[in-house]
Parts: sequence; structure tokens; C-alpha cells
Amino acid sequence: MNDFDRDAVDDFQFRYINLLAERVGGRAIECSDQWFASCDNLVKPGRGVFKEGEFTEKGQWMDGWESRRSFGRQFRPSGLDYDWCVLRLGLAGRIHGVDVDTHHFRGNAPLRVAVDATHHQLDPDPTTVWTEIIPETDVLPDEQNPIPCTSEQRWTHVRLRIYPDGGVARFRVFGEVLPDPNSYAEGELVDLASVAMGGRGVAASDQFFSSTDNLIMPGRGVNMGDGWETRRRRDENNDWAIIRLGHSGTVRKVLLDTAHLRGNYPDRFSLEGCFEPDAQVPGDETEWFPIIPQHRLCPDREHTFCQQVVCPPDQKFSHVRLNIFPDGGVSRLRVLGIADWDR
Repeated sequence: MNDFDRDAVDDFQFRYINLLAERVGGRAIECSDQWFASCDNLVKPGRGVFKEGEFTEKGQWMDGWESRRSFGRQFRPSGLDYDWCVLRLGLAGRIHGVDVDTHHFRGNAPLRVAVDATHHQLDPDPTTVWTEIIPETDVLPDEQNPIPCTSEQRWTHVRLRIYPDGGVARFRVFGEVLPDPNSYAEGELVDLASVAMGGRGVAASDQFFSSTDNLIMPGRGVNMGDGWETRRRRDENNDWAIIRLGHSGTVRKVLLDTAHLRGNYPDRFSLEGCFEPDAQVPGDETEWFPIIPQHRLCPDREHTFCQQVVCPPDQKFSHVRLNIFPDGGVSRLRVLGIADWDR
């Protein structure tokens, strides 16, 4: 793909999660060369910034990964005709595409890239066998470069190759999370909605200030913007968000966190669920069952609901719908239950 495709980037972001994002544990492990800028920048949020006229002892400060010039030179540290960076996915899974973002790299971007992947319990070493999942592909400078991937396997690490050298601001790996059932004990309570289980925010009445995907991210929100927040309502209705659970399962306990939300938390909430395991977004005719009836909320607090769960202990759900009354923001939602690993 050698022409910028905004629709492809939007499609990746809508349908899949960035398995390599820093916030879910993505990390750069090592690279062939990072003379001008560190490979750690590849997994950071945003598209990178440019500070004109800001120099270090090695040259212009760049927000990305940038190797030294090597094309046409006899000396090359790696001894190869490309530079490379090994990265650990924060969430292991199936890869459907990548975005090689060369933002602000205009005269120093690579000409082509390729991507390899491996499944490794620990981090890769010199004996690791890599599989090419994206062959050499042209990329444009100062652009997002979405590239599809048809691999069907579960991967834990990727290796980005850039030809012949240059800089990349951000590297995103879009896919679906595939948790390992062998990592969980029989009957263990897990957060069915968590992004680490493959949960996704798939629909909402409003995402004016922030996305529903924040609801299922690891840890507590770092600030008021790290959650799901709607605009102020001026009618008699309420806002809602639908989360597709990573795995169908039964619900035992719910945590709802309004961290940092003090003047804009909801007055009340309720939680419903449905069982539509083959649907990405449940249809209008879907029957929703109560999990927690309407309950009052407090500002800036993690609320725990166990005795308030009213659904039968053997009732399975594939989606939950968080209703907030009348509007406002929620930082995190945890739906603790027993996963149906056969899904």
C-alpha cells in the first residue's frame, strides 16, 4: 500500500485493538541502531511531535525511532541491508494489520518496511525463528501507512524491518486479543470485559469527550480524560455503552470506577447483559437482562457490587450494556465472572 488510505486506518482502529500500545504493555526490546532517536518511542500514544530547532549532541531531536544513515556507506553496524527493531506485544493475539506512521519524518523516512512475528514465552534471542507476516512494502514519508496482514496465528512479538534506514514515529499493530486459557485456573474469576481478555467497546450513545475503550483498559484511570465521558444531556433520556466481552461467561461481581470524575460523574447506573456470541453489536431486537438494577454512584470512587448482582449464577452473557443516568463519565468497568473458554 503506497498511497495513504484514511479509511484503512479508521477501519483498523474501529475493528481491532492496538496490541502494541504502551498502555497495554507493549514494549520495544532491542534494535539494530537508534543513533538519533530511541525505539522506545514507537509504542507511545499519539503521532509524535516535532520541536523545530531543538538539537541534541546527535542532531535534531525526533519523537520516534531513527537509525543513522547507512545507505551507500561501507560501514553498517548491523551488517544487513536494513535496520530492525524487536517489540513485545502487550497483548498476544492475531494480527490483522499494522500502521507504520512516519509523521514528521520527511527527508529521513525509510523507503520500505517489512514485519516478522514469533510466538515466544520469553523474549526472543539469537536462535528465535521469525515468520514474515508482511513482505517488503513501500511507505510514504510524513504519513500513516496502513498495511493489512492475513496471518491467522497467535503472536507475542514482532520485528519491524526498515529499508534501508531512517525513522518511524509510531508503530501500531492492530488485531484481536487471544488470551491463553492455560493461564487461568478452573473456575477462576476473570474480568470478562477487560481488553486483556479481548473485550471491546462496540457501541455507545455518545463518546464526545472520550472513548468507551477506555472503560476496559488496565489499571485505574490516570486522569479525568482516561475514561468514557459523554456530553451534557438536555433531554429526558440517558447515555449507554455496549461492551463486547472477550469471552462469554457468567457474572459474579462488578466494579465501577469514577476515578477523577467529581463534577461530571453519573448520578446512577445500571448494567444489563445479553447472549449474542456471534454478533459484534447486538441488534435492535436483542433481549437485555438485568445484571445490576439502578444504583447510586459517588464521585472519584471505585464501587464494588457483589450482592447487588441479580442475574442467575448460570446465565451466560456475551455483551453488557452500561447505562448511566442521565449522563457523565465513568473511568473503568470490570465485569468479573467465569469464562466460557469454548467460545
